[in-house]
Amino acid sequence: MDYLRALFEEYGLVLVFAAVLVEQTGPPLPSGPLLIVAGALVDAGPISAWSIAAVAWIASMLGKVALYIVGARYGKQAMSALCRMAVTPNATMDKTDMRFERWGPALLIVAEFIPGVRTLAPSLAGAQKLSAILFLLYSALGAALWTGLYLGIGLVFREQIDRALALVEQSGKIAIVVIAAAIAVYFVVRWWRRRNSVKASAQARS
Repeated sequence: MDYLRALFEEYGLVLVFAAVLVEQTGPPLPSGPLLIVAGALVDAGPISAWSIAAVAWIASMLGKVALYIVGARYGKQAMSALCRMAVTPNATMDKTDMRFERWGPALLIVAEFIPGVRTLAPSLAGAQKLSAILFLLYSALGAALWTGLYLGIGLVFREQIDRALALVEQSGKIAIVVIAAAIAVYFVVRWWRRRNSVKASAQARS
């Protein structure tokens, strides 16, 4: 655990900022689990939970504002491109649209906890010409709740996560291979779902 803690103390804030920002703008990186690990590693270290929360919230908001601007300029075409980047089925775009019609700007809060929709909702808000003030208010609240939940899980279950991380560190290459395989399977499943979605859409149009 000493190596992981030293690594976190040196690069933790940068890793959290980069992972949250990248995932928010499309590619499905596991920023939530990373935030949980960060919450477990802040104990007795120079990086505070508040600094991790602030960095994650700022990164999330920067991504949301960028997507909102893109959606306002390019409309729903931007959402189609985001589906490809996030390896998300095209059906997610239609579902997000229907949810926005039902819930309005409140979707920006709920979307934080729905895979795929989290990335599409800000662009949809821009395409629907939601006012910037409402967008910022609801997005800020959603980002705060998302950050607090994942970081809080790490803080509450710190001892269990520490033991799991220690096991990973002791396992060395074996653990790295297992984790890499799990990530590969995750991306393959997402790619397969998107591929089937594109095929179904093409068949429906023909």
